[in-house]
Amino acid sequence: MSEPTLDLETVIRRDRPPEMRGNVQIDTVDNDTRVTLSVGDDRAIRYVLLSPAEATQLASALETAAETAADSMEEHPNE
Repeated sequence: MSEPTLDLETVIRRDRPPEMRGNVQIDTVDNDTRVTLSVGDDRAIRYVLLSPAEATQLASALETAAETAADSMEEHPNE
């Protein structure tokens, strides 16, 4: 039996409504064996509890998405 995996999908959107300022907070719990991720603003906050492996996968996906977005901005600077 293989280890469970976290499937992540990266979507880059343009022309969205004005964004609200929000917060992302990351912390560890359970003697640093779990990672908590909270994302939200003054209206709502979402919490996620991640294993270290899931947190690593999420960090890699965010890094890849950021690099893709930066490359896209270089290719299409007027958008």
